[in-house]
Formats: sequence, structure tokens, C-alpha cells
Amino acid sequence: MVLAARGRLGRGSDVKVIVIGAGFAGACTAWLLRERLGAQVTILEQDQLPGGMLRTLHTPEGLPYEYGPRVVSVFRGTPGILPFLGQFLKLEERRIYQGTRLRPEWPVIPFPVDRTSLGQLPCGAQIERELAGIAAAGRPPAEGNLEEYLESALGPTLTALAFAGFNCKFWGRRLSEMPAAWGKLRRLDRIAAVGDFRLPSEAPHYYPRGGFNPLFAQLLDGFEVRYGSRVTNVARNERGITVASGGAELRADLVIATAPIDALLGFRFGALEWRGYRVEVQVHADAAQAELGRAPDGIPFAWLYTPWLETPVCRSTDFAAIHQGAVRSGPSVVLREIPDDGVRMYPVWWEDEKFYRYLGEASRIRGLVPLGRLGLYKYVTMDSTLAMTERLIDVLERYLAAAAPERFEIARHVRGDWSN
Repeated sequence: MVLAARGRLGRGSDVKVIVIGAGFAGACTAWLLRERLGAQVTILEQDQLPGGMLRTLHTPEGLPYEYGPRVVSVFRGTPGILPFLGQFLKLEERRIYQGTRLRPEWPVIPFPVDRTSLGQLPCGAQIERELAGIAAAGRPPAEGNLEEYLESALGPTLTALAFAGFNCKFWGRRLSEMPAAWGKLRRLDRIAAVGDFRLPSEAPHYYPRGGFNPLFAQLLDGFEVRYGSRVTNVARNERGITVASGGAELRADLVIATAPIDALLGFRFGALEWRGYRVEVQVHADAAQAELGRAPDGIPFAWLYTPWLETPVCRSTDFAAIHQGAVRSGPSVVLREIPDDGVRMYPVWWEDEKFYRYLGEASRIRGLVPLGRLGLYKYVTMDSTLAMTERLIDVLERYLAAAAPERFEIARHVRGDWSN
């Protein structure tokens, strides 16, 4: 099938599709539109390279590291991500563990925390007494706010050590200012007797041999990609949709916009708020020097959280654990993540009302479809990005034929919720 210019799906059309953005959401959408629907697609990318945040970077010494996604797995989206990427990349399994150091002078333990590991800490006995008291009371967690929820599920000591400082440092909010639903969604109330150490997911973790950059060479093969093309406006007129970029106006029958939805619509309701981080890169001559600690089974942690307020660093990444797997040798990179609200990485829950005003405005422009992390203001992993894109492909005919109110509801369906 191919897209038909009048908004129906049929064969033999010369419909023009513009995809704004050549990150994973844009490249994946363009590829699926062509392969499944036969669409003719032009891609506009403001940068000089594809990939967005899904990109393998290199130090001046030539050592690789990633700024955004570092591994592939099934976190919240679709198991289809693994065979999908397997068409383009050789995926190598990795044992990805994450740990936390609750205080600078304490040992590293697995995260999510478990009772056995907590028992090794100076405060372990106090945490165990609090957990025992909660179990004896037999009451469900309180849901007034996130602080009440965590303290009633985990006790005040663990709540203060593992969550209070990190929340202020990264999200800029006290636990009492956040909803209990945030903890329920992320299952923060669960604590195992013994940790399983692995970063939680529904499948093993994989790293692509040679990094992520080759993915885009294949996904974008055969497409017209215009790099250095910053989009300044998208509007509807009698000839279809026009996209203003670089002083020129391009006409399209359909526009998939993975650009920030607030910028795309001229910030008419104000800028959406984001949380993100800048990074400090450290090169270690010996991979052993880069270790952040080891799990009880001897595997080095790939990630280490540092939740106390005295350090600006929220998390560190040991790329030897990700890139090299079980055999570590030679130089390696450690990345330190420091909060920076100027980076559009993580949407915040308290901006939903403003976002839905933008989504309603976008829904009034027939043929415009916002998509992806920036377009639909949702934190996504690679699997949930693919799931979002496939939901769009499945409802695209209906979306193009619908009136604005229905388009709004369809866009909400494509976006999904925080669990997918």
C-alpha cells in the first residue's frame, strides 16, 4: 500500500511526506512509511548529522561513548525492537547492572536496592527495623504525595538516602511536591530480599557492534535528507501543508514532526519545561581504573547513582562495561552526568496541561503529526519509540480523514502513557 494524497491509503500515489528530524523517531518513521506504505519521504534535519541523541561520539583519543541511549532492550515498548534493529545492526548481549552509593563514604550496592545489600550499610539495621514495622502494620502505601508514598512503603531512612536528594538535584522538586503516582509507575515501593542486579527490563540488554551510528546510514539509505535545515514554521493552506525552512517554503501532503512541539508552534503557550544533563568525560588509561564498583556476582556496574546533594553528579557510566562486555582491557571512558535544565531530555509531569494545549493546536492543522520524545513530550526508549511509530502507522489513514477533535484523541493514543 501507499499513501494517497487525499488522506486515504491506496496504491500508486505521488503523495509528498516531510519528516522533520533525523533522530531515531524520524528515521524510523521515514523507513516504515516507505517500506510499509510506499510513501515518498523527504527528511529535514537541522544538524549536520543524523541520530539526535542516539549517537556514538568519540573522545579526542578516538574512544567511543554515548550521550543518550547506551543499550537496547525491551523496557516499556515492544519486543519488536530487537528483530527490527537486527535487520541493520549486529547486537551483542551485555550484562548491564546499575548500582548506587547512598553516601560518599559508603560501599556501592545494587540499584534497585535489596535488603541483603542494605544490610551491609551502617544504617542497615535501622532500615530493616522500619521495613519490619511497615510489614507488621499491613497497610498499603499512603498516596498523598511521593514522600508519603515512599516513607510508608520503604521507611523514612531509605527514602531520605536513596530518593530525597536525587529528586531535588535532578527534578528540582522535593518529594512532597511530586505525586504518589510517580512512585507507583516506577514501582519504587518494591524491595527484594536479594537483588538480581540487572537493569530492569523484559529482555537481555544489547550493544550494537560498532556503535549506533551505522544504524542511520542504513535507515536513511535512499532518502533525500536535507541537513542544516532548520524548520521555522508549519502552516496549512489550500495547497496542503507548507514547511518554512531556510528561507524557502516546501509543500507536503503530510508532515511528521519530531521537532519540539512548543518551538514548532511558536511557543504560543510558553516554553515546555524539561530536565536533562550535561556530561563530563573522563578517559582512563586502564579499563580497570574506570570501574564504578561490582555487584555481588562480580560483574562491574555499568551505571552508578550518587543521590546525595553534596555532589552535582547524578549518575556515572562506565563504558568499558557496555562496550567491551566481560573482557575489559585498554583505555576506557567514564561519563559523569550533571543536571542541566537547558537540555531537552526528560519531560516533567507538571507540564501536561500546557502540552495538551499544544497537542490540541497541532491537531487543528490537518496533515501535521507530532511524534517522538520532542514532538509528543514523552520520555521514550528505543523500544517505546518504535512502538509509538508503529501505532501511528496503524492509525494513519484514520488520522488523515478525521476532524480535529478526533485527531487529538488519535494523537493521544499514538503518544501512549508513561508505561509504554
